[in-house]
Amino acid sequence: MEQEKEMTGHESLELIASMIQRTRRDYLDSGLSALLWGSVISFCSLAAYLNQVAWHIPRFDYIWFLTFAAVIPQVIIAVREAKARKIKTYEEGYMGGIWISFAIAVFLLNFIFARYNSEAQAAIYLMLYGVPTFATGYSRRFAPMLIGGIACWGFAVLSLYVGYPNTLLCITGGALIAWFIPGLILRRRYLNAKKTHV
Repeated sequence: MEQEKEMTGHESLELIASMIQRTRRDYLDSGLSALLWGSVISFCSLAAYLNQVAWHIPRFDYIWFLTFAAVIPQVIIAVREAKARKIKTYEEGYMGGIWISFAIAVFLLNFIFARYNSEAQAAIYLMLYGVPTFATGYSRRFAPMLIGGIACWGFAVLSLYVGYPNTLLCITGGALIAWFIPGLILRRRYLNAKKTHV
C-alpha cells in the first residue's frame, strides 16, 4: 500500500492560493443582471418623465410593464450563471436571499401603490433600491455598488423635495449609479478575466 506523501508548508500555501484564485474566477459576476436592471429602470423612468413633460401619450404610462418582462431574461441569466459557477460560497447564498427579498418587496409595493397612491413613491422605491445594492457592495467589497446604494438613498431624500415628475429623474439617476455603471464595470472585469483564463 502506498503511503500518502506529506505536503510541505510551501506546497500547502500554493494549494490554498490556487483554490482562492479558482474561487475568485468562478465567483466573478458577469454584470449582466446589473446592466439589465440598470437599463430597464432608467429607460422606463426617463421615458415616463419625457411623457409627462413633453409627449403626453396616455398609453405610454404602461412603459413600466417592461420591468415585468425583464424578469424573463433575469431568470435566464441567473440560471446560466449558476450553472457556470463551479463553487458556491455562503456569501452567494446570503446575497441571493437579500435580492429575492428585495424583488418580492418591490412586487408588493407595486400592488400597494396601485391601491394607495403616495407622493413618496419614488422615495420609497429608491430607499428600497439602496438596501440590496449597498449590501452587495459591502459584502463583495465592490465600491461602485456601495456608492450606488448610498446614491439611491440620497436620491430618495431629494425626490421628496423636487416634486413629480422630477422624481422620475431621481429614479433614473439612482438606477444608473446603482446598477448600470457597476454593471459595466463588472462586465468589463468578467470579460477580461475570461480572456486571461481561457
